[in-house]
Amino acid sequence: MRRKLFVIFITILLILSCNQKTVYAQDTPTYPVYVVQPGETLTLIAEKFNTTVDDIINVNGIVNANLISEGTELYIPGLEGITGQLLTHSVNVGETLEDLSRANHIPLQTLLTLNKITSPNEVFVGTNIIIPINDGGSALYVAHSVAPQDTLLESAVHLQTNPWVVLDWNDTRTSNTLIPNTPVYAEISADQAISRISPYLKDIVIDPLPLEQGNTIVITVQTTEPLDISGMVEDHVLHFFPMSDQENTYYAIQGIHAMAEPGLVDFNLTGSSNGQSIFNYDQMLLQQEGVFIQDPPLYVQDETVDPAITQPEEDFAKSIVSQITPEKYWQGSFRYPVDGSVADDTIGFMSTYGNRRSYNNSEYIYFHTGLDFGVYVNNLNIYAPAAGVVAYTGNMTVRGGATYIDHGQGIFSGLFHQAEILVKEGDHVEAGDLIGIIGATGRVTGPHLHWEIWANGVQVNPVDWVNNSYP
Repeated sequence: MRRKLFVIFITILLILSCNQKTVYAQDTPTYPVYVVQPGETLTLIAEKFNTTVDDIINVNGIVNANLISEGTELYIPGLEGITGQLLTHSVNVGETLEDLSRANHIPLQTLLTLNKITSPNEVFVGTNIIIPINDGGSALYVAHSVAPQDTLLESAVHLQTNPWVVLDWNDTRTSNTLIPNTPVYAEISADQAISRISPYLKDIVIDPLPLEQGNTIVITVQTTEPLDISGMVEDHVLHFFPMSDQENTYYAIQGIHAMAEPGLVDFNLTGSSNGQSIFNYDQMLLQQEGVFIQDPPLYVQDETVDPAITQPEEDFAKSIVSQITPEKYWQGSFRYPVDGSVADDTIGFMSTYGNRRSYNNSEYIYFHTGLDFGVYVNNLNIYAPAAGVVAYTGNMTVRGGATYIDHGQGIFSGLFHQAEILVKEGDHVEAGDLIGIIGATGRVTGPHLHWEIWANGVQVNPVDWVNNSYP
């Protein structure tokens, strides 16, 4: 009986196995993962990766597309041969598509196809590209540049490895491609890497990228030894200062004008030592529009928009904020110059930075250069937004009762329309010190405080200085 049952059991197993489809690993598709960026929708993501919204919904089992938000991880269908995580990378100074291809073990054609790029010449500093990153792969960094008369063997000795490994790292079959000034990639740590621009440079970072109207950018340069660093962004001369807590690291802070022309702008970086030029590098930076609204038309006294009066005042203001004090007085982020909190609505803005403006039926050719604070608490106090030295106090036609504070290194605050100024030129102030009383002087339609920040001669969004800590 037992034998009969055993035979029946084996027969059933054989029948089931004949009807069972053999499943191989490759039958289960592996999709790359993309993290949703700020402001993106499924429609935008589908267009970015040349797929459809329905396919993304089906692959991810999405029930409600409205719940997709920044930070959501999505499988992306239709990208044959691509796996891992799809990261958004802003091309930085000195980087090329060829470099990114080699450093991340990605065929150049894959990068071109994935990003819908027809030519590497379309890529500029600040261009956002998608890079597939796989776990387990070691990133490659520039270890050194090929010097004249260098051989493959010398490069291998420099890297303390086998010559054939060097060829493999650099995706080449022959040492003939390692010509002078060619960057040589190797599996080294990031802190051992150098920039392909010069062996004296370890890294150059511009943050944030791309450039955007109204933003404050920081250019950080790390070198292999002490150097004198200088440079320009468009027509602005950059002023570099040593980073106090990092050896051979320098930074410059630059504002981007709220009405700067979108497109490509010139960037230059120069390094020298004892008066001798070490490197001189030029590259184009991508600059884009900010997002600003239009204020309702404003009606003010005619003399406050008369160029014969306003231009001399503007020139005088620029002469104040063009001074470059080498000391850095501020620490950390700035504070709002009034009592209250944005979180509980006891600070309110009558107008925000960058708003396009029309005065007395003009075209919208003006912009708001700072933040306007209404009176939301039971006092009119004005406080220093950060430590600094008072550079100017006085009355102006447009700005009314005005105070300028020099925070050091080309950073200034301007506080306008004051009824009473409680500090004098040369006073040192700390963040939170009482410096004035809100009023309605100058070009105003009612009592308020106007606060603006200048970064190397350009008015920038003060909110960035409250929400971020600059070097």
